[in-house]
Amino acid sequence: MLCGLFLINPVGQHINLHTHAWWDDGTLIRRLKSYSGYIIAASALGSIVALGVTPSVSTISAISTMGVVFVMVTAGTWNATLIPMLNMLGFRASSVGWSVASSITGLIASILFVTLWSSATAWFAGQALGMAVGAVGARYYFKSRIPSPIYSQSRLPLLDKKTILAYCLPLALAAGLMWVQVSGYRFAIEHYWGLAQLGFFAVGLQLAGQIWALAESLAIQFLYPFFFRRASEHSNNTEVQLAVSDLLNTLVPVYLLLAGLTILAAPYLLKILVAPEYSNAWEFMALGAVVELCRALGNVLSNAAHIKRKTTSLAVPYAIGATVILLLIVTAGEYKADISYAGFALISGAVTMLTAMSMNMYKQVKFKLDSLRCLSALILMIGMAVLVMYLPPASGFSTAIFYLLILSILVAAFLFLILWKNPATVRLLNVQLRNS
Repeated sequence: MLCGLFLINPVGQHINLHTHAWWDDGTLIRRLKSYSGYIIAASALGSIVALGVTPSVSTISAISTMGVVFVMVTAGTWNATLIPMLNMLGFRASSVGWSVASSITGLIASILFVTLWSSATAWFAGQALGMAVGAVGARYYFKSRIPSPIYSQSRLPLLDKKTILAYCLPLALAAGLMWVQVSGYRFAIEHYWGLAQLGFFAVGLQLAGQIWALAESLAIQFLYPFFFRRASEHSNNTEVQLAVSDLLNTLVPVYLLLAGLTILAAPYLLKILVAPEYSNAWEFMALGAVVELCRALGNVLSNAAHIKRKTTSLAVPYAIGATVILLLIVTAGEYKADISYAGFALISGAVTMLTAMSMNMYKQVKFKLDSLRCLSALILMIGMAVLVMYLPPASGFSTAIFYLLILSILVAAFLFLILWKNPATVRLLNVQLRNS
């Protein structure tokens, strides 16, 4: 997490913003050569930190932990750089193929390694191997698509001092504050309500978070390449405003309906996915859906700051949100309030962050929302949130699955109606991802 959020993510975002421009001028590979040394340094730091926080019973155990973390950060970074880059540039089949190869190889290797050496490090090593296979495969695919003389050319700088100070460091700070908002609350809840209550609380929120992570991943893989290509082609403010507006008017209705579905399906999902003693945690999962909705919408809005290279403006909304959450949780804990007040604190902080993010981003890019579609999706979401109180309970797994299928089909129909002939989505998808 340290390497990913503070060291790799800011540079990765910088690469995303310039991928199409560097591909067009033929300097992409030459700039990525400069990335190698930075990744090795970040991996070395990660392995040292891992040694410091992991209790080791022997020298061999310590060395193996450091080695596995080093390989994971290196392979994971290249995997998360090259495979999405294939997707960004329109090589979508190859991107999907090497992504699947990474997952399958990692799963098989992890099972084999754990069979030979029963430890968490063995499982982690298998995952690292899977990441390495995907990264190497993506690299060779790139090599087959780029003239060989380019590989022999000298490297070009990836970052300059201005980019580091004005873009990367503020983005690293914002990422840290976002982590405090979405994960830091756990320490306070454990302190005031205990580990058992934290576990019950976290089950619902984590399940909601996993659903939203999948949804965001699909949105990023499918829509963001078109968005970044379009934004990188135009420096005109009007075109940038239209690009941001189109992304919002495509994803905001989708995310609102997904939040409604997550709330509505929470009792049935918990029936299927968790142990019976956690089945009453559906209220926390519903709460988590609202928190994840605000976080995801905040991420979409934050693209305005990335395009304008003003990532300092991202720190303020996350700082405000984190402060609200921690203050309310500490207050509730000091007064021995029920843990449900901690849930209220998370929603309050998420809504506050989203409000501040909307205001900050609008100052940079004057986006326009499709009020009819967004309002319709919001009304449907609220309706689903109310309806969850009146749903019939599921007596077993098959009943829960049946109800989930019915709910999913209904929400998919609503989504189709809202996105059907959506001019924003049409404009967003009508972009050529690469010139050659």
